[in-house]
Amino acid sequence: MSKGPLSGYRVLDMTQFESGTVCTEILAWLGAEVLKVERPGKGELGRYSQANPGVDTVGFLIMNMNKKSITINAKAPEGLEILKKLVKESDVIVENMGPGSMDKLGLTYEACKAINPKIIYASLKGFDQAGPYKDYPAFDPIATHTGVMVSATGLPEQPIKCGISVADSGTGTMLALSIISALLQREREGIGQRVDIAMQDFMICLSRSQWEPYYNNGKVPNRRVANGMPLEDVAPSDTYPCKPFGLNDYVHIYCSRHPGSKQWDNLCDVIGRPDLKQDVCPEMSTPRERFKNREMCDNAIKDWLKNYDKFTAMDILCKADIPAGALLSVDDITNDPQYYTKDRNIMVEIEHPQRGKVKIPGFAPKFSEVEVEYKCSPELGGANEEVFKDLLGYTDAQLAELKEKGAI
Repeated sequence: MSKGPLSGYRVLDMTQFESGTVCTEILAWLGAEVLKVERPGKGELGRYSQANPGVDTVGFLIMNMNKKSITINAKAPEGLEILKKLVKESDVIVENMGPGSMDKLGLTYEACKAINPKIIYASLKGFDQAGPYKDYPAFDPIATHTGVMVSATGLPEQPIKCGISVADSGTGTMLALSIISALLQREREGIGQRVDIAMQDFMICLSRSQWEPYYNNGKVPNRRVANGMPLEDVAPSDTYPCKPFGLNDYVHIYCSRHPGSKQWDNLCDVIGRPDLKQDVCPEMSTPRERFKNREMCDNAIKDWLKNYDKFTAMDILCKADIPAGALLSVDDITNDPQYYTKDRNIMVEIEHPQRGKVKIPGFAPKFSEVEVEYKCSPELGGANEEVFKDLLGYTDAQLAELKEKGAI
């Protein structure tokens, strides 16, 4: 196997929490040397919790694998000088600090470009820096609310935010793709550049399917349809309970709305209700008719599902060419061996010095010529000596003096 496709590139990581750390972790998984800049003694804001100070949070170790931690006090003159030296030695700088934070440090794109003309300077913010909200603080739920998604999610009279940080991790992933694109352009044209992305903007783009019903319905606000099909009122399109009827014992079933689809008739055969087929039962003749008579439709499905758990139901239905998906929880995924196989490897087990063995998500893309290596998230400042001595040339005496001054 070859080294990671980004091996040989160095990334100066000035990120925290989720969105930025996801971006730089992807770059690290792909082979880049990622130098994570953290506060001396404290680490980044997401490393420790109030409930368990001094112990890496599970969230930190999930989002910071394969990186090297260095500690720098950017507000100390000596610390800022170290950062500027690292800008010169890096290919990419990534930051997701609050609006104006990099400006206050004197590490604007213009300042970094003056140090390293070919630097790729990547910023991730809540709102676009050219828009009226540029100075507003933002976290994942702010981005999903202002980026269309929550207007389309939930019950008809009650918007409900997504249960996972789709704006954080999604925007971080898109920024990683953009950085790689900028590096490709630099290889071709020899230029550095600034790359900006806003979580609100990413969510607007991710919500692109909302525009079709908006125009189809006369430019009125789209309805929330809970577990239904947002493009059109059809049935079945819902999440149905299965035995043993616990918190997450559900399966989602959807039959295509397109003319000529046999999925509803296939479902009727599976559940033992041929009397409900399209050419037999007028109330079930089309997806829209089934929606009008969805109580009849749903009751037939629920009556069949009461005999099956979600995994069995999904298996039976999918093998009959009926789209169905079991509602899988974190517990379901963590304890299923299929996700840990060498060919799959979407879940990995790592050894953490404080927490022992931990099972966490890995990297989704697969490469035929590269095997992604998984290394535990770094100890705070664990790479100080390697980076400051070997890369920047500081002596032991200088490092001791910098540590005494609180610069590292």
